[in-house]
Amino acid sequence: MACGSDSMDAGCDVATAVKDLAELIRYGKKMAERGLVSAHAGNISKRIGNSILISTHGSMLDELEGKIVQVSIEGPSPLDHIASSELPMHRAIYRQTEAMAVFHGHGRFSIIESLNTEATHIVPEDSESAHYLPLIPIIDGKFGTEELGHAAAMALKEHRGALIRGHGGVTRGNSVEEAYAMLAVIEQACHIRYHLALAQMLSHRCNEPRRP
Repeated sequence: MACGSDSMDAGCDVATAVKDLAELIRYGKKMAERGLVSAHAGNISKRIGNSILISTHGSMLDELEGKIVQVSIEGPSPLDHIASSELPMHRAIYRQTEAMAVFHGHGRFSIIESLNTEATHIVPEDSESAHYLPLIPIIDGKFGTEELGHAAAMALKEHRGALIRGHGGVTRGNSVEEAYAMLAVIEQACHIRYHLALAQMLSHRCNEPRRP
């Protein structure tokens, strides 16, 4: 549909909105299929001008049909009460970065790695993960709070992804695809770090002299 007249522009707006919703629905399914979320965990959003399309509170990301709402970036909005409980984090990231999409997942190895160290960051061991995310910050904060939102926004000013201690990962992207990809990279990096540490520990034990 070509845009130009008022009626055509309205039609283009509707077509764009349908496309934006379909994109979030598709990547929500990919997150569940990849194991980046489970059950009602995780939330995703996309910037639309001065507003956000975001998954609703308690929704399952592989069943997002009818479970996405539009709220303002600055807030408050009438639908804030049904938006994801992590809306404060999404808003903070959009306000303080140029992000076009924000993804938050609960990958198992992301959670394990964030709890397995007191450091403020991890460094991927594999070259592919390191290419995209040379350093992955680890932030702290109670879920659903302005405190966590501020910490996430500060981390994502300099990095495309971060771990939330005990609470998975959060990423930003210039597109929905990029935000999803960075979350997958974080989980891959954590998966490899975990198994590499395990393999090294077992190798060390096998090489220890046996007691008579």
